[in-house]
Amino acid sequence: MKFISLLSLILVNAGILTGNSTPTETAIRWVSKSKEYQAICQQTYLSAWEKVKEGAKQTSSPWAVVMDIDETLLNNSQYQIELNAKNASHSQEAWEAWVNRTEAKPVPGAKAFILKIRGLPNGRIIFLSNRFARNTEATRRNLQKYDLNEENDVFLLRKDKADTKANRQREVVAGSGRMSPYIKMKILAWFGDAAHDFPDDPRLKWGSQKFMLPNPVYGNW
Repeated sequence: MKFISLLSLILVNAGILTGNSTPTETAIRWVSKSKEYQAICQQTYLSAWEKVKEGAKQTSSPWAVVMDIDETLLNNSQYQIELNAKNASHSQEAWEAWVNRTEAKPVPGAKAFILKIRGLPNGRIIFLSNRFARNTEATRRNLQKYDLNEENDVFLLRKDKADTKANRQREVVAGSGRMSPYIKMKILAWFGDAAHDFPDDPRLKWGSQKFMLPNPVYGNW
């Protein structure tokens, strides 16, 4: 939060924001307007592509990349902008109404990365998100608008509050539970915008198997 407060002060002094702008408003503006946000996202996906491409060349077995959706693949800044305009707070009801509108746009660099992944043999994308499973079809429709979804993609969305990402990550690694209908896959990379988007495994290294996207708007920090 200190980063956001400092950024707010800089932008106020530059005349870009008023002194009444909140840290959240500043963060949303950075995500939705700044060249820096776009550059960081594109840089992350370009770096990830080089690693995944090389990893795919070195394995003849089925493989996958595991991707969070919100703020990793889809940018929901418009949802936050609309909440702020109404002086409203985030709620599950408001969030699901937004999800069902299917209006989120791709995070910069995400579409180019996914289209290149589709051209590699033996690969699959696993979407592992804390969106509830009841929103799967709306999520598919949103992704399909931007050619981000194919028939063989796997959606591991949350069946209930107890169904944590850690539970589903273990299923992915072990090929168990909801992943048991699929051939066990080698996971080449994990993508997210928060620490819990990644397995707690010291063997996984940043910039090699784990790739973080920037999200200063919300999180457990």
